Amino acid sequence: MDNSIYDKIVQLPLFLGMSREEISLAVGQARFGFHKHPAKHTILTEGQPCYTLLLLVDGTIHVHAQSDDHGYTLTEELHAPTIIQPEHLFGLSQRFSRTVTAKTACHLITLDKSEVMKLTGAHAIIHYNLLNIISAQAQKLQRQLWHNSPTTLEQRIVQFIAHRSIRQAGPKSLSIKMTRLANELNDSRLDISRALNRIQQHKLLTLHRGRIEIPAFEQLLQFSF
Repeated sequence: MDNSIYDKIVQLPLFLGMSREEISLAVGQARFGFHKHPAKHTILTEGQPCYTLLLLVDGTIHVHAQSDDHGYTLTEELHAPTIIQPEHLFGLSQRFSRTVTAKTACHLITLDKSEVMKLTGAHAIIHYNLLNIISAQAQKLQRQLWHNSPTTLEQRIVQFIAHRSIRQAGPKSLSIKMTRLANELNDSRLDISRALNRIQQHKLLTLHRGRIEIPAFEQLLQFSF
């Protein structure tokens, strides 16, 4: 196997714990697609059928999630290596729920669903790795329901963003009107504005017209309001 291909594949959690020989065998058994996307290119769109496992092996992507009525949007920044929404390859809704664009030039490896089934059938470790990835996501979502309820408005704002995030860290951008955020949190626009300004004073976010920019969400989560 070409060293550059191996170096990219071995980073992915789907192949965790596999030797070079095992990965070489897997690559020979399935059709892997290799794709390059320039910066700002749309890799996939919300609602697009999920027939393919998308493995980001190099670069940075923006993941955009919208409310059902498209009234607000949360944009997150994710870095390689990562798998893009593997849970949508199976189950009730086999469509991507987010739009993904390339922030930088990106390299992706793709596997059609039939190839994924072939690999999970031939290699128990790939089968278990995929189950672990999807199970971990389900467990994190379940655990959110049992976290302590926020006691301040600042904490409620942070929780609102956290519950809609894929990753509880990194840069995030929430495009939302102040009145919509107030309605979502069942509070007044004035109180929401004051709370956001108090957070901004700690340099944990920056307010723009209709947009909230968060440079490092993990710092916002750890701050005691």
